[in-house]
Amino acid sequence: MTEPQDENNQQLVKLKEENRRLRASCDQLKSTQAALEQLIGDSNAKLLHAEMTSFELEQVFSACTDALWVVREDGVVVRANAAMLEILGKPGPEIIGRQCSDLMDYALCRDPNCPVKQVRSKTLNEYDIQLDLPGCGTEHFILTTAPLITLDGTPGIVGQFKNITGRKKAEEALAAANTALERMARIDGLTQIANRRCFDETLKQEWQRLCRNQKPLSILLGDIDFFKKYNDRYGHQAGDNCLQQVGLALSRSILRPADLAARYGGEEFVVLLPEVDIEGALCVGKRILQEIEKLGIEHQASQVSDKVSMSLGAASLTPSREQDCTELVKLADEALYQAKNAGRNRILANRQSKGGGDADEASPA
Repeated sequence: MTEPQDENNQQLVKLKEENRRLRASCDQLKSTQAALEQLIGDSNAKLLHAEMTSFELEQVFSACTDALWVVREDGVVVRANAAMLEILGKPGPEIIGRQCSDLMDYALCRDPNCPVKQVRSKTLNEYDIQLDLPGCGTEHFILTTAPLITLDGTPGIVGQFKNITGRKKAEEALAAANTALERMARIDGLTQIANRRCFDETLKQEWQRLCRNQKPLSILLGDIDFFKKYNDRYGHQAGDNCLQQVGLALSRSILRPADLAARYGGEEFVVLLPEVDIEGALCVGKRILQEIEKLGIEHQASQVSDKVSMSLGAASLTPSREQDCTELVKLADEALYQAKNAGRNRILANRQSKGGGDADEASPA
């Protein structure tokens, strides 16, 4: 009886050991199942978060008021928002899958610096561009591009088109206004020729330039003869009209772009003649007197003519650092004073700069 009992005991031990191993395996399986369930839960949570994020990003992409599109490295458009569709004037099915260069006629597409060709540079790029849009004409945009990986795993870019047409127009209007203000600041409001400020600034600039080049600078200083009596007889409105016509006569008398005719103050006018010697200044002065005579403006109160006339003083210097440009104006003023004393309606040249105080006279005819 001992042997069968021993066998039973051994069998019982084996069964207990096997049962223990099975329980251990079950416990391990339960632990593995719990870990798998945790992993699946975490994965599902991440997937849900990714889907929600994707949904939010899709809403942001679609709702963005700036035009956006995503273009693969091969130039194929894979996404475009409503604002982009509006710019292109086409529905989505006619945009997605097309080459971006076929949808937008812009020189940048044919340039080596095309944004699509820069996708591997991993840098953000910005371009100031103009597009001709259907029904809108030329619009200005800031195009900003950034590299990304598209949904199919290929490199691409996201392009943002920010319309700055309003800003550009405002900038252009401001620039035009500034130009107009600058012009107003340098133009005499009545005669519409250069004003005293413009003359003074130009005189200084030309003096410095010709000081370096050692070339002559001449000016003509003129005064309408008996203009106060003209105003008293014909009225200030007629006086203003007279000043305007004289200003035009001076403008017609100068032939080079570098020459400048300006209203010096009241009934005084001045002409600046860079790189012109005293003989040339006298020629211009004589032409001015002839042009004023051609105006034929009646002046019965004048003591030298029954028409409006002018007295002119001419002076010329070769600028130097030892002198100031005001010396040239002083010389012309002295010549003008001499012209008035000599009977008016004439031009006299001050030749003091050449070593003498003589004055040369030229008449209108």
